Amino acid sequence: MTELPNGAGKTSTGLIRAASALLMVLFLGFFPLSGPAMAAPGGMMSVAASSGPVQDALLARADPEPATAQPAPAAGNRQSPSKVALISAVLPGYGQIYNHSAWKLPIYYGLLVRFASNAIDDGNKYDKYKKLYDADPSGPDAATNLSNRESFQKKRNNQLIWLVMTHLVGIADAYVDAHLYDFDKNTERGSGQASASMDSTTLLSFTKKF
Repeated sequence: MTELPNGAGKTSTGLIRAASALLMVLFLGFFPLSGPAMAAPGGMMSVAASSGPVQDALLARADPEPATAQPAPAAGNRQSPSKVALISAVLPGYGQIYNHSAWKLPIYYGLLVRFASNAIDDGNKYDKYKKLYDADPSGPDAATNLSNRESFQKKRNNQLIWLVMTHLVGIADAYVDAHLYDFDKNTERGSGQASASMDSTTLLSFTKKF
């Protein structure tokens, strides 16, 4: 094998090194070490995620979505207050049961039974003294029978008035309770939606701080 002179060997080695350096410069020109690729402290290459649309999208996706207000559910098969009052006029106590106010029934029915029983009792006594007076209008007891008849007639009429008034109060109570029942339900739904919206806003603020 032919050996090269020392000068020629040194020249060829220098040309090889120059060619390698030129290739390295060209490589760096086409693929710069900037952007995602960054040099690590130990001389090793590491890839770091730069802030951009992808990272922003991930951060935005991490935030909880605000709770949207749900539409208030329909009243369903709730009857109108007028219909509740009408049925209560025929069936005393229906409105109190329908409006979940059954605790009023003992008072309501107690008054109805009391006034009705008193009216019946006074009516029977009125009929008794009326018959006695009609049987002997000029007898010795005619004046007493007439007085008792008129007295028990007045008592019976008063008891009937109290009975009718109690029944009307029960109808009015059913009508008003039906109105207030719907109002309370709508108020609860509105308060629940407002509370959910406030909680959502607070959660978003807390997330953005951290």
